[in-house]
Amino acid sequence: MKNKPLALIAALALALSLGACSSDSDSSGDATGTTDATASSTTEETKDTAGINELPVGDSGPQTNDALTIDVVYFQAIDLEMGSMAMPPASQSDMHFEVDVATNEKATEWGYEADQFMPYLTVNAVATNTDTGEEVDLGTMMPMIASDGPHYGNNISLDPGNYDVVITVASPADDFMLHTGKDSSGVTGRFWTEPLKFEFDNWQWDGQLI
Repeated sequence: MKNKPLALIAALALALSLGACSSDSDSSGDATGTTDATASSTTEETKDTAGINELPVGDSGPQTNDALTIDVVYFQAIDLEMGSMAMPPASQSDMHFEVDVATNEKATEWGYEADQFMPYLTVNAVATNTDTGEEVDLGTMMPMIASDGPHYGNNISLDPGNYDVVITVASPADDFMLHTGKDSSGVTGRFWTEPLKFEFDNWQWDGQLI
């Protein structure tokens, strides 16, 4: 009978000891988790993105002809992943010349919504030096995609001067087929037949980019 209190005291002491060990283990686990999270956050990579300063070509602003509205800007030359296409690398160019092409309300006649990029276009640009009369073929603008969406563009070299720029867009009739039946899939409009022209005047290119 005298041994029962001693046994009870021993059992209680053992239980308290096990509880303390469990508490220490949980506390250690929390600390380890916090350390891992902190280490993860401090080693996470951050990416610096160089800014693009788009400058307008001329003072005409966006131009509309038929079903297209076009704007033209330029900024520092850029490198691209080109696939089978080719254009000068940034190191051999003065600027990146960008032609933004969007549909307008007229394009709904052949199934497009307004303000959409239109692919499969042949877009060419010619700059005329208004001081000398010299015409400079800026080439065919290639389709490409930037972080702000698709456009047509090219890396170009151009002597400083005052220029008027004409953008021409050939008809895409040879690259698109149109549903013309009298069912609900048929479109009412037809593509333009002669190249569309868009003029951007009074471009003062001083040879400097910010």
